[in-house]
Formats: sequence, C-alpha cells, structure tokens
Amino acid sequence: MKQISILKVAITIAALAYSFCACNEHKKAIIIAEIDGQAISENELNTLIKQELFDELTRIYEIKKKALEQLINVKLIQAIANEKQMSYQQFIDYYTENKMKNCGIDSLLKQYKMSTILQLRDTNMYTVPTHSPTAEFPRYYQLKGAIMSELLDSLKRGKDIKQYLYPPKSPSIDLSKLHTYYRGNQKSDVTFITISDFDCESCIHSHRLYDSIYNKYKDRVKFGYIHYSAMPTLGQIASDAADSQGKFWSFHDSLYVHKGYIDSSAIFNIAKSIGLNIDQFKKDIKRQDRKSKIESTINQLVLNGVYATPTIMINGRLIVDSNSKKEICHLIDEELAK
Repeated sequence: MKQISILKVAITIAALAYSFCACNEHKKAIIIAEIDGQAISENELNTLIKQELFDELTRIYEIKKKALEQLINVKLIQAIANEKQMSYQQFIDYYTENKMKNCGIDSLLKQYKMSTILQLRDTNMYTVPTHSPTAEFPRYYQLKGAIMSELLDSLKRGKDIKQYLYPPKSPSIDLSKLHTYYRGNQKSDVTFITISDFDCESCIHSHRLYDSIYNKYKDRVKFGYIHYSAMPTLGQIASDAADSQGKFWSFHDSLYVHKGYIDSSAIFNIAKSIGLNIDQFKKDIKRQDRKSKIESTINQLVLNGVYATPTIMINGRLIVDSNSKKEICHLIDEELAK
C-alpha cells in the first residue's frame, strides 16, 4: 500500500468554512449550545468533526477485524477439540506437547528458525539465545505458539472461509466534484470507484484483480477511476490527455502493464500504439486546466480521508488495499440486490 500525507492549510480552512455553512440546512436539528440566542446544532458539530468520527469508526473496525481473525482461529481449533472430546485448552496442550515430544525441541527450533528469543522490557528489546536458562520459559511458549500457528495455516487451507466484515462508510464524497473517468453500465445504481496511482507498486499488482472484477460486472455496474498521488504525475497527465480523444482506458491499461519508469518516451510510444493524434496529444498534455482538475481532486480526496493507494469505493464505502476478489464481489452483489 502506498501511503500519502498532504497537508494543505488553505484547503482545510475552506473545508471548515463549508462545514460551518452546512448547518444552515438543518433547521430541525438538536440544539446543543447557544451564543446570545444563536443556536449551535448537533448536526453542525457532527459535520465539523465528520473526519474524526470516521477515523474513530475505522479504528474500531481494525479492532473488530483482529478479533474476528482470532475468533476464526478459536472456532477452527475448537472443532478439532470437540472431535477428540477435549476442551479448547486441553487440545492445545495435547497437540503441542506431542509435537515437541515426537519431533524434538532442537529440531523444532531449527524448523521455525528460532535461534534467539526476543524479549521486551519497557521500551528496550533484547535477544536471548534459545538454549540459555533465561530463555527456558519464553522458549516453551513461543514454540507452542509457532506450532499452533502452523496448524492453523494448514486448517485454513482446507476451509472455505468468508469474511463479511467491512470498513465503515466514509463521510459522503460528492463524486460530481472529482475528476473521474467512467466505463461500464453508466445507468447503474451501483458504482465501483478505483482510486489509484500508475507509479504505485501495490496499484500495479492490484490492476489485474480490479480488471477481472470489471469484466465480471461491466454490464451491471458503473466503474470509475480517480487519480491519486502526492502531486499530479506524468502518467496521470498523459492519460488525461488521451481522454480528450476518448482513449483514457486504453492508455490506462497500457500504463499498468508498462515495465519500467514512465517517462516521456514511454507515454509517446503508448500514444502511438493506441492510435492517438500525436499533435493533439502534445497540446492536451500542456493544458493547465486539465492538470488543475487532477490536483484539485487529489486535495479533495485528502479532505475526505483517503491517504493511501489503492483504495476502492463501492457506493460510498471505502475499502483500502483489498486483495480479496471474493469479498469485493460479495459487497457488489449486496449492493446490486438492494
């Protein structure tokens, strides 16, 4: 995942000013304060801190995500314990002690590459040789953890595990104000937006996944693409110039499969290969208004809590760096069924 941090004071002030004005639309809102009779509504407060509320919900989601993973692990182990008519803890002790007895401690330490034991005290970290007296107890429990981790990995390979826990919906993003390129079913009520960067390693690796999802749902879903990076890049500006000739998606696909650095030679070779009018292409690359649209969109995404690529958005729900086609398709199917 490529992380980006952009702090633009002028834009933030403008956003806050907009937030204060938004409260005028909520005449029946709950009043939480007054200044000389002038009311301050709860809606006004929530609008002002909408990003902080979203960040808190995201933190809670991460906690739930970790807890769900642990619960899945418990369920997998409990199922085997039940077959052996043991409690959860009894099975763990039985399985790990048998493994240590049958394989031998030294063999397992070598197998799991545990030549030292990592210990933490206060903010300091220490490494202790596995065969030293100090390491005797932590070695046992870390070895026990490694054995169970290996068992869980093997159990998961044989199970159809589906997770339907999704991140919270982000504060509403007005897509009409973002420079977005669309394809697919333009009349669909379900919109799949990819927020990505041609130069991002994770984005390049995810392109094939998102392309396969497009091919599966292109007749039923409206697909969009939005540029995002620290600042407008040559690849973004060039693909936008190609859009003026109706060739954005061809240029987009060519950039994602391009090997190596995206320089002027690369973009002109792609432009020629997809049949662009090169003279027009050169003029469009230099157009300041198109560059400004890309930059403005990047700034708006920052204000709406987007800090990394790739990010996808399905009907307003942000999903950061998801590589599970099964989970993404499940969410799309849910939206299509509404």
